[in-house]
Amino acid sequence: MRRIALAVVAGSLVQAALLAAVSGLPHHHPSVGTIAFRVLSVGAVGGFVAAVAADHAPFRAGAATGSLAGVGVGAGFWWLVFYGDTVGIFHHFHYALVTTTALVDLLTAVPRLVVAGGALVVAVAFAAGGLVGGYAANRRP
Repeated sequence: MRRIALAVVAGSLVQAALLAAVSGLPHHHPSVGTIAFRVLSVGAVGGFVAAVAADHAPFRAGAATGSLAGVGVGAGFWWLVFYGDTVGIFHHFHYALVTTTALVDLLTAVPRLVVAGGALVVAVAFAAGGLVGGYAANRRP
């Protein structure tokens, strides 16, 4: 159990480092597809690192790492949209949210529900990336 917990921590630290690097990349307002690719990639790398470090439960470690990062980023995104300044990766998520035409009408009517849905999508994307990373680590030669 301790090895899995340490693997999840290692994967989460890798994800935090990658998110810090991604938030400083050029192209200040990337497209929604670019943001989704970055989120899935960060989740996959973190999940891969966790799965490699956890010998006995790679899928669980990868999914836990992605889920942990996803919940953290989703909660941070929620809080920053309503109570703080959106900087870095959160600014990218905020830009994607306010430029998605299907959500613009809803955003004026029920902003907290729309942002909660966006945060949930981000959390699920990180978890999916972590699961993919765990699968890749389990299937490596």
